[in-house]
Amino acid sequence: MGCDCNLNGLFHNEEKNTIYSNNSRTLKMDESLSQKKKEIDQYFNERQNSLNEKIKKFEEEKKNFLLMENGNKEDIEEDLKRKFDELEEEKKDFEKYKERYFKEKLEEEKKPILIGLNNIGATCYMNSTLQCLSNTKPLTNYFLKSYKEDKRKIMANEYYKLIQYLWERKNNNKAYSPTSFKEVLSKENPLFAGIAANDSKDLVNFLLERFHQELNKKNTIDNQNNNNNPIDQTNETNMLNLFIQEFKEKYDSPISNYFYGIMETESQCFGCQTIKYNFQIYSFLEFPLQQVNQFCYNNGVRPLFKNDGTNPDVDLYECFEYYRKIDVMSGENQMYCNFCNKLCDSNYRTSIYSAPMYLIINLNRGRGAVYECKVNFPEQLNIFNYVKYKQGVTVFGLYAVICHLGPSSMSGHFVAYCKNIKDNKWYLYNDGIVSKCTKKYQYNDGMPYILFYRALNDDQN
Repeated sequence: MGCDCNLNGLFHNEEKNTIYSNNSRTLKMDESLSQKKKEIDQYFNERQNSLNEKIKKFEEEKKNFLLMENGNKEDIEEDLKRKFDELEEEKKDFEKYKERYFKEKLEEEKKPILIGLNNIGATCYMNSTLQCLSNTKPLTNYFLKSYKEDKRKIMANEYYKLIQYLWERKNNNKAYSPTSFKEVLSKENPLFAGIAANDSKDLVNFLLERFHQELNKKNTIDNQNNNNNPIDQTNETNMLNLFIQEFKEKYDSPISNYFYGIMETESQCFGCQTIKYNFQIYSFLEFPLQQVNQFCYNNGVRPLFKNDGTNPDVDLYECFEYYRKIDVMSGENQMYCNFCNKLCDSNYRTSIYSAPMYLIINLNRGRGAVYECKVNFPEQLNIFNYVKYKQGVTVFGLYAVICHLGPSSMSGHFVAYCKNIKDNKWYLYNDGIVSKCTKKYQYNDGMPYILFYRALNDDQN
């Protein structure tokens, strides 16, 4: 039976451990397998229909027999019994076949679909971003199972078309050229127009924001808060409740449901000592690695440079420590105090109040020449000590990484490492070529730039 064939193994190059996309033999074999699958489906349907017809005919004969008043009923009864036994045997055989058929089909569905994205002119930043978002399971499930095209959803429509191709099994191993997506992206945001190199971080930020706008079920214009009463920013609980109420009124999209967390800011005036609170949403965290290293140096954690003059390693948890530090806002950065009615020196701190189901972290290496350092980041991330809302999501599993290779943030090359949502194994997505990871944590060999984590208690994965 054709279902025993392993689609991925057929085109696997053992020497380079690479799955190729443009190969005439591959295309012919793929077409052959596709045709074989159609024949199996057709045979399955025909056999099911034939059995249904036999059962229907048998029931009619049985009904007529019961209505008979004369005739040789014994012979007819014996004939019906024989047909009944034959039907029972055929049904048993068919059930065995059906069980085997669906088992094979289930195994086939578990096989990864590995489709690269061709570089169409300095688009490695875009390709790596799209592969990471594509392997974000609930987002892909939404576009494949629930999304409805609408002429007003310009970017979402294009992403929907791309996702359909990337996860259509018949297209497996055939790299895709995202020309249409790039054209629409360029029109919607001039930052990504032309063939100049761009930044994956900027694209992630833009796509999440635009997708939310186009997919949001709430009409934010109708739900504007018209409460003109003065807000007491010194009451943390009231500020939080007000924020949550407004969030529920204005946000309902796959993006807000999975990617949005809550950030809290606190500012304390040096003059009157009043503390003010504020809350806002965030869709990704940004950690500037050079400043993190300086922060660790200032706190006596380690030297500013290694003995060989290179930058020391940075641990991801150190980035979270840096993120919640207290900054003194003075000089040109003074903050206005409503109680003192003037600009005052202040303490200012940003805290993660709650984390989203899908946490995206940008390891910012700076503009121009990149800040070269190794970042130690775990497969399982626990941020319990770094969020204020302890009952929320705190433990995450890594499922995608974008790495940057090259001397400058605006040049070089972007690649993506992703856990494929079909087989949960790691693959390297390097534009049009998809490769199996040859060793554990292979992505740590590169320069990690964006980390994608998912909540480990997310039942959608």
